[in-house]
Amino acid sequence: MCGIVGCVSKENCYEKILSTLSGLEYRGYDSAGIAMLSSSKTLNVRKKKGYVSNLKGKPLPGETGIGHTRWATHGKPSDANAHPHVSGKFALVHNGIVENFRALKGELLEQGEEFLSETDSEVIVKLIAKAYRGDFFEAVVKACERLEGSYALAVLCSDDPGEIIGVRQGSPLVAGAAPDALYLCSDVPALCGAAEFICPASDGEFIRIRDGNICFCDGNGREICKEFSRVPPESRSSSVMSGTFMEKEIAEIPRALSDTFKSLSATDFAPCARILRGARHVYAVACGTALHAAQAFGDIAESEVRCPVSCFAASEFRYRDPLIGRDDLLVAVSQSGETADTLQAARLAKERGAYVLAVTNIAQSSLASLADFTIVMRAGSEIAVAATKSYNCQLLCLYYLAAQMKYYRVQEFPDWFSQFSSLSSAAEEVFACFPQMSALAAKFKDARGMFYLGRGLDVRTAAEGALKVKEIAYVFAEGYAAGELKHGTLALIEEGFPVFAVSTCSALASKTENALAEAKARGARTVLFSQNVSALSESCADFKCALPVIHEKLMPILAVIPLQYFACRMCLLRGFDPDKPRNLAKSVTVE
Repeated sequence: MCGIVGCVSKENCYEKILSTLSGLEYRGYDSAGIAMLSSSKTLNVRKKKGYVSNLKGKPLPGETGIGHTRWATHGKPSDANAHPHVSGKFALVHNGIVENFRALKGELLEQGEEFLSETDSEVIVKLIAKAYRGDFFEAVVKACERLEGSYALAVLCSDDPGEIIGVRQGSPLVAGAAPDALYLCSDVPALCGAAEFICPASDGEFIRIRDGNICFCDGNGREICKEFSRVPPESRSSSVMSGTFMEKEIAEIPRALSDTFKSLSATDFAPCARILRGARHVYAVACGTALHAAQAFGDIAESEVRCPVSCFAASEFRYRDPLIGRDDLLVAVSQSGETADTLQAARLAKERGAYVLAVTNIAQSSLASLADFTIVMRAGSEIAVAATKSYNCQLLCLYYLAAQMKYYRVQEFPDWFSQFSSLSSAAEEVFACFPQMSALAAKFKDARGMFYLGRGLDVRTAAEGALKVKEIAYVFAEGYAAGELKHGTLALIEEGFPVFAVSTCSALASKTENALAEAKARGARTVLFSQNVSALSESCADFKCALPVIHEKLMPILAVIPLQYFACRMCLLRGFDPDKPRNLAKSVTVE
């Protein structure tokens, strides 16, 4: 999962690439690099292990350039493994994985080629250089014909100043245009504020920037007619909180929920009415945080719609030979809309005749393009790798979808439908818990592990709270169904072990309290989150956090907020950066 950018600009080209790379850094921050090509046909490269900020300094000369920020797949983070890679007259940046690179590298080694890195990407630039006979485009095409796997490329040739060739196969690539610059980029959000118009490439398409124009074409050089759209406005850090992106994005949750609800209210679901009314079986697929949202959707949709819903990790769905087919609905959830496993699951569903409905934050994403119908949440740009506001908005969109399904089947909405408009203000009320979460983080910052418990819908909130602590504070945590605690996991409880319980379902409150009491009896330090006054007053918990009152079916959208903030505070108190957790990238575009 890497970020690539290409830019042609007569003024400040290096600075424009550097700025766009900063917007792409959530895709990877093991290393970064830029190659610039001047009108004198000179290639200059600067690349460093670590963050994009390491590339600051005197700009490299040139009016054409490519840049890269890396999340390592082949080869450890190092200066040598950083992109761009150079061979002869060519420089290249690559996002994706070349699955047959070992065979190709062996072939090139036998031909006397020497490699300076451990990456699969260096193979590509050497193939281009070997194929070059004076035609830049033809050399790139011939090299790509040898590749197996997924890739988005941006390539420079010193014989052709002012030209960049890009190609997409399985990894996202978008072209962007501004009055003073033309761009290639891995995604739309990174171009916000730079390009005015954008157009995504489809698999198998090449993008040529030359002579002040952007041209899409196939492998034979035949031009493909494409339409550019205006870059949508993106909200970045408009919150009252200062600090990290994660803190700012948590603070933006009320605004994100409000904007998303307004967008949902204006969405016409008539085009997918037939499948909402008559789907035989509903499948939901997602990865990571989005999977917890999909599982919550499965819970609420089954109970309200009385239609079977099966939720799967997208990475497993395509390999289990699912029974999905005609008259089935697949709901695919992905913040970026570029998650490779989710895209593959959606493609499989379409191949088998199912209807694909996407929930994503990016209207121009690959998933949105693939789907039969797309619900676009309005969370705004989310830069921190750990998802926060996008999760709350995914839940809102999926709840709204479940309500629409019920309406099209029985002509009535769930009794919680009218309370969607109250979510934004209720989310602001949750912020009152933050001082308490900071204090708890200080108490537990040296913990070796912790449990998060819940029943019913609260199991999903518990799982997401645990994931956040694992992702950014590097503390082992497990989200668990409270009723299962005594079936093995209770053995891990010891004196001082932190146990968090989320209890927002009144019918199950006593059951959750039993699990909390069992943990406390064995020395655990216990924390309870609930909006239920009696549950809080009668609980044995050492610490209690009162949540705002809203329909309990909607509580997962709110109950996760203090857990998100707790994880962020734990991370900071342990001396880590919540925006850039080790080993992780936000947009997972490889399997």
